[in-house]
Parts: sequence; C-alpha cells; structure tokens
Amino acid sequence: MSKSAELRSAFWRRAARRKKWGLLALIVAAGLWVWLAYLLIVPYSVDGGCPCAALLFREVVPSAQCLQTRMWWQLLGLFGAALPLSVMGAGLYVAGSVSQSLCYHLQEVQYFEAREAGTGSN
Repeated sequence: MSKSAELRSAFWRRAARRKKWGLLALIVAAGLWVWLAYLLIVPYSVDGGCPCAALLFREVVPSAQCLQTRMWWQLLGLFGAALPLSVMGAGLYVAGSVSQSLCYHLQEVQYFEAREAGTGSN
C-alpha cells in the first residue's frame, strides 16, 4: 500500500473514532439529562408517607417535610456533568463527521483530476 493510501486510511480511522467517541459521550449525556429531568418533574414522597410535588411544579414555599428531601448538590452535579459532556460529545461528533466529509471530498477531487489528466493526454 502506498504512503498516501496509508495516511488516508489512518485519517479515516481517526475521524471514525472521533465520531464514535462523540456519539458515546452524547448517549451518556442524554442519560444524565433524562435523570435530571426525572428528578425535577416526577413527584416524590418523604419516608414513604408525605407526598411532595415535583420540584418544578411545587409552590414557592413548600412544606417543611418536603423542603430538605431532594439535595440541590445532586441536581447541580448532574447538570454539571451533563452539560460539558454534551458539548464535548457534540464537538467530537461534528469534528469526526467533517473530517470524514473532507476526506471523501478530497478522494472525489483526486479521482476526477486523475480522470481529466488521463483523457487530456489522448
């Protein structure tokens, strides 16, 4: 295999790997976003007895029993993990897709230039 073919193959593999890691990061981030949404939207109960409204839909001043049940740092931690993971995953996926598109475009250009050079010499 020629050196240019090896380089093209290595570039293509790196782009595909970047795209796969980006997709994996986006899937994990989506799971974290769903978990965060679940904690914010679904009603819950305190010690199996007192029902509490969901955090997004409760009154401004909740009852004393429902006040300290959902830890704010847990929600903030989920948000803090999901946001950078989403940005990183989107960046990796887009970078891999663009790299693959550019590689494919370069192959097409080289093919048509070689074809034109072959017909121009006749």
